Amino acid sequence: MNIFITGINTLSGKTVISAGIAAVMQSLGYNAGVYKPIQTSSIDKGKFLVSPDLSFVKMLDPYITTHSTYMVKSKSIPVVGFELENIDFNPDDIIRDYTLLSHKTDALITEASFGLMAPIKDDFYMYNIPQILNLPVIFVVTPGENNINNYLNELNTAKTLGLDVSGVIINKFSVYSDNPDIKLFPQIIEKYSDVKVLGLIRNLKGNSVKANVLINEIINGIDFEDVFRMKIPKLNTD
Repeated sequence: MNIFITGINTLSGKTVISAGIAAVMQSLGYNAGVYKPIQTSSIDKGKFLVSPDLSFVKMLDPYITTHSTYMVKSKSIPVVGFELENIDFNPDDIIRDYTLLSHKTDALITEASFGLMAPIKDDFYMYNIPQILNLPVIFVVTPGENNINNYLNELNTAKTLGLDVSGVIINKFSVYSDNPDIKLFPQIIEKYSDVKVLGLIRNLKGNSVKANVLINEIINGIDFEDVFRMKIPKLNTD
């Protein structure tokens, strides 16, 4: 039960969704993990760096396994951060850490930094990570009148690159909106990208959201069996 989650813009909320999915799986009795191959905007604590994204995961549930292979202080895309901080990059390090984590967990969520087309080093891009790890890709997107073209372009580009796109989770979605660009957003995504909408999640306020609120929203808003492409016995207690 391993997946790769990415966003198209930095405000999509992919970390909240990744953490929420992991927290739900952990609450069901599975060993869940969140893996961040590259963490930008790391917090310098003097003798070590802290991942703000993985700290949020741990805040939700300290028993979720977390790890990041590369920690970068820069807020820039990875290729810039690696250059500024003189960090050597080797994809084999990601393969090694992912393999170790996948052996320790039942459900492992690998989360991108920036979008799939973000360059990492030389001719290696973010989209190469789900390729080398052989992971299905799930996009977290937010509705809006000015970004549908970008979303459709990114979804169709992912398929052109040969990625296995499982679907889309729409975050910050209001079913009560009077804006037709928002109300029709799920239908437009499915019709013009031929990609399934796997869930609709309300606007959750990042690090301020309480664990029980997030877990309840995620478990009721996302089709977990479509996300993981399998029956999940612990979801069905009848």
